[in-house]
Amino acid sequence: MRKKTLKVDIIIIIVLVLIAAAIIAALVIPAYNGDDAAAGGRHEYMSLDEVADKNIGVMLGGVYEHIVNKNMPNANISFFDNASDMALAVTSGKIDGFACSQVQAEKIVKSDPGLKILTGSPGIIDVAFAFPKTDSGAKLRDEFNGYLAEITADGTLDKFKDKWLTVDEDDDIEDRTLSGSNGTLKMATTGTTEPYTFIKNDKNVGLDIELAYGFCRKYGYKLEISTMDFSAMIPALASSTYDFAGANITVTPERAESVYFSDRYTQNKVAIVVAGGSGEKHGVSYYADKEIGVITGTLFETFVKEHYPQAKMSFYNSLPDMVQALQTGKIDAFLLADESVAPLMEDVSGITDLDEIVGNFDIGMVFPKTEKADKIRAQMDEYLTKIKADGTLDSIIEFWKSEEGKHTAVDMSGLTGENGNLICATASDEVPCTFIVDGKVAGFDPDIVVHFCREYGYNVEIVTTDFSGVLPGLVAGIYDIAANTVVITEERKESVNFSVPYLHGPVRMIVRSEEEPAAGAASDFFDSIAESFEKNFIREDRWKMILDGVATTCLITAMSMLAGTVLAFLVCMFRRTGSRLANGIANIYVKLLQGTPMVVLLMILYYVVFGKSGLEAVWVAIIGFSLNFGAYASEIMRSGIESIDAGQREAALALGYSENQAFFRFIFPQAAVRFLPVYKQEIISLLKSTAIVGYIAIQDLTKMSDIIRSRTYEAFFPIIATAIIYFILAWIISLILKFVMNGIDFRRRKRGVTK
Repeated sequence: MRKKTLKVDIIIIIVLVLIAAAIIAALVIPAYNGDDAAAGGRHEYMSLDEVADKNIGVMLGGVYEHIVNKNMPNANISFFDNASDMALAVTSGKIDGFACSQVQAEKIVKSDPGLKILTGSPGIIDVAFAFPKTDSGAKLRDEFNGYLAEITADGTLDKFKDKWLTVDEDDDIEDRTLSGSNGTLKMATTGTTEPYTFIKNDKNVGLDIELAYGFCRKYGYKLEISTMDFSAMIPALASSTYDFAGANITVTPERAESVYFSDRYTQNKVAIVVAGGSGEKHGVSYYADKEIGVITGTLFETFVKEHYPQAKMSFYNSLPDMVQALQTGKIDAFLLADESVAPLMEDVSGITDLDEIVGNFDIGMVFPKTEKADKIRAQMDEYLTKIKADGTLDSIIEFWKSEEGKHTAVDMSGLTGENGNLICATASDEVPCTFIVDGKVAGFDPDIVVHFCREYGYNVEIVTTDFSGVLPGLVAGIYDIAANTVVITEERKESVNFSVPYLHGPVRMIVRSEEEPAAGAASDFFDSIAESFEKNFIREDRWKMILDGVATTCLITAMSMLAGTVLAFLVCMFRRTGSRLANGIANIYVKLLQGTPMVVLLMILYYVVFGKSGLEAVWVAIIGFSLNFGAYASEIMRSGIESIDAGQREAALALGYSENQAFFRFIFPQAAVRFLPVYKQEIISLLKSTAIVGYIAIQDLTKMSDIIRSRTYEAFFPIIATAIIYFILAWIISLILKFVMNGIDFRRRKRGVTK
């Protein structure tokens, strides 16, 4: 006996040692997965000669290919669309270095000190504006040269260069007022060639943009700017699609065959950027092989796969979930539209955005591919074009970015509805695009739709759902329009139609900052609890949202329990008929429902079966949970009935009772006493399962908690409160069922003797 006890002790000790080793490994190993791992085995170059025969990146369509070929003939050239991709390729070891202008290189290295500029330069290049080879193009070129001569003589050009061609300053255009008395000029640019042309606060800025505005102001033109890949600009000019182009364009004899060049306004020294430097502050390229979070169903998944192929992706249903994952170290970064960055930074500590823009996307309203939707889309195109031209769109967006906008719901008044009713789908977790205030929808996306409906005589119902359900709902015909800063892509166009773009949205990367929460005393802790309680439940009467969510959860649970119980009983009776066919059908139903995940069943019912029926989502959920509960409860009832001795049925029949009388008076009451404890647990499981109904645009208790978190970005209070409320509801259900069980348990009742 003692030897046996000793063996058990040894096994316990071994298990404890293994657990301790696993904990130590979990704490220690991540420390070796950071900078050293990212840089493992990468050579640090010190001179131009060392990279003369290496893999060098250049921008597609740029002049740097010619310079590298001329001065580094043994180098292997790789082509990229922009400098950010080249920096990423260097950090991830795909190329050894890349060529760009000295000023641009200094900007990149400032943003990512993990990179450095090699001493020396493979060449000097002239930079100018380009014009189409037409009579009007020659006229514009001559006017632009006159403008350059004037600002060179009075020192304005030097002032512009000092303003933009520095490492430490990123400013705005001083004066954007243009008369337009002589018409409108279309300018082509890239928006990704900092500091010559880039996007800041949703606007094109940079030296080239400053010069373009100055030129148009002098000659009475209005300016319309279009961003595109660098490789597309020269062909666009050659076809006279645009009136001129400015994007750090290098003058070459070959290009001069296709376009006119202005006089040179600056010269660029070519720089070669390689891996190295202090690495004290990380840029976008540092996160190339880290864990990046994305919201399910968004374009960022494809973007990360394409631009950060070595990164690991983690998927989340909402922005608050992703923010909390970043704060707690579960992910290293996530991408976010530029409009949402500033509000997020105001509300959340411990995170920051990087200086670089990782990409630009066109945003549009979304419509199903139907004749009715095509008519509405044409009206929306007309409306968006109008409000972009008269400044109304900018006013709407600026309002929702303001402090007042963060606490205001969309004004739904003035909707006449003489031309019908529209159902608009949106998410509700991203300020200022779309969010919830006082239980009502807010943000510039739904506000634009309401303005549109007010002008075109529609009534509109705005439905909030997870982003992953927006596009499937459109395809299924549940929604007439979706407004949720949806990125326009060719793949999505195969399933839905888009309006004209109403935003050209820069995207930034959000990472953890060095900010640490301050340590406080116990009183500070209780003060913070009181503050969080006020923020999450008292402010904006958010407790009302919780009550609404509880009511919805209770409705779905109660109705599903009642309908599912009736269905379960009918299935049991179906099986008692003795028919092989009936038994086979019942078995198929039970196995099919038990084998289908509840969230999948809900989506099939909502988007496919009842997609075009107009049935409200709550009733779809009740149907789905009733079917699921009925399948499980029928098995529970069957097992209880089969546990009753067959002799009791025979005795009842011998006493003259019918088959049904024997079942309902003797068999089923005894079976109920046996299966009710398990049945009670199944009802509690049903209650907890309803937490997934947010997938089909139902604002239940869990969804309301998510909405509150989307405003406060606090995990503790909303989640803990939700858990407590579910516990209370489950406890109440247990008490009710306990009372029912005591009422039907014949062993607990006093029985009289009848004669």
